[in-house]
Amino acid sequence: MTRHIYKPMLAKALSTAFSDTHWLFEIKWDGFRAIAYVETPFSLKSRNGKELKNTFPELTELTHLADSNIVVDGEIIAMQNGKPDFQALLKRGQTTPEKQTPNSAVMVSVVYIVFDILEKNGQILTNLPLVERKKILQASLREGRHVLLSDFIETQGQAYYQLTLKEGLEGVVAKQKNSFYEEGLRTGSWLKIKRLKTCDCIIFGYTQGNQSRASTFGALLIGVYDLQGTPVYLGKVGTGFSAQMLSHLCDRFEKITTSVVPFKAASREVITWLKPLLVCEVCYQVLTPDTKLRMARFQRLREDKLPAECTLNQLLEANP
Repeated sequence: MTRHIYKPMLAKALSTAFSDTHWLFEIKWDGFRAIAYVETPFSLKSRNGKELKNTFPELTELTHLADSNIVVDGEIIAMQNGKPDFQALLKRGQTTPEKQTPNSAVMVSVVYIVFDILEKNGQILTNLPLVERKKILQASLREGRHVLLSDFIETQGQAYYQLTLKEGLEGVVAKQKNSFYEEGLRTGSWLKIKRLKTCDCIIFGYTQGNQSRASTFGALLIGVYDLQGTPVYLGKVGTGFSAQMLSHLCDRFEKITTSVVPFKAASREVITWLKPLLVCEVCYQVLTPDTKLRMARFQRLREDKLPAECTLNQLLEANP
């Protein structure tokens, strides 16, 4: 029988926390979204369908913790000093098995936070209410060294949100208790509430660096696609990079330069254009009337997201 490959349900962005008896609230983890097929053969698929089981072999622990064949949804995170560390996870994710050594990034252990169950023993569960799926998940999967079940709180979203911020976490995901699992859709039944507004953007180019950044770059030129698939320029982002990330990005840029100019950018600086293959998450303070991100800051690369998914809609929804 052909295995059904699930597409993760998506969450809309919301800028304000709320409390409601019809909703439950979970921590928003800063990691890689992944769907685990705990059956034979075991598979761990990223959001864009990449196989991750060889990258994170410790997560095969799932096969010993499930009481039956199940398909579950969750987030892979790396913990450093008691908090999720996305850069450590990114480094670990880029370390292929043949390059792993006792002193390499493989030593950064990961945890899979499971928050939903989509299938059990061949029975599809996506049309059951979320609260029912949660009960089935609790009865179907034990926790282990590298596998945890996502805790949640009902109703008190505002207080939970403030608690997550106090702990240095990103925020919360609010989910309607009776919502179905809507594959690949962003319907508003799930809402992500974070401290800062963020946008997933395509890196279309970069400006020449100077002084301490002369050997790397000055700023990234970022954008998204509109409904017609036309690139929309959102501005530049020149802060938020570690020295390691600057070097990593430059290595990636060398292989994807292009002469194609996607849009007119109001910059007198020397611009190197790139093929639209890399996605990054950018936080910002305000979206201006001419669709530019003010006070933008680089957050991370999004290896789990396709450029085609970076659309103008995400900004319009977050900035009504």
